[in-house]
Amino acid sequence: MTKKGLYVTLKAKPGKEQELTRVLTEGLPVVEAEPATVAWFAIRLDAGTFAIFDAFPDDAGREAHLSGQLASTLMAKASELLAEPPTLEKADVLAAKLPNLHASTGGAGSETIIPLQVGSELRIRNNGEIILGNPEIELAPESTAADAVLAYRYNSSPGEHTLRLLDPVADRRHLKHHRRDD
Repeated sequence: MTKKGLYVTLKAKPGKEQELTRVLTEGLPVVEAEPATVAWFAIRLDAGTFAIFDAFPDDAGREAHLSGQLASTLMAKASELLAEPPTLEKADVLAAKLPNLHASTGGAGSETIIPLQVGSELRIRNNGEIILGNPEIELAPESTAADAVLAYRYNSSPGEHTLRLLDPVADRRHLKHHRRDD
């Protein structure tokens, strides 16, 4: 569950907006490798003002992020790129809506359980995002309407996707019913 947040405001020096934009966009793969950073947004508020919003399950995750590679890079370039020191505001997350893919909270390399039906369309983007078109069932860790169940793991460091067949027929009763109606 997402309980902690961080909001950072960055004001670029005049003429350094593009370079700050580059540093922030190049930070995405770095943050994707942080298991406890469950959400990360780099945004532009106006021509020279930028912000970062991050979300974490706990204080330890937030502190790990603050001592991580992207924070170090930004602080090392602060005098060159920023008109003033960044402002950091630690926040408690009251409510959150994040994609619910039923992944374990193990972070990078954790598995997502994907029930499939005959005719399902499964697409996995390069960043590990799962897009599933199941004609009758929703993405859920257990489904009695599934014809098969896959385990999916994405590791952003090498950019590796792994699919493992967990159960070729998740519910034998469904198979009899499904095949009878075909």
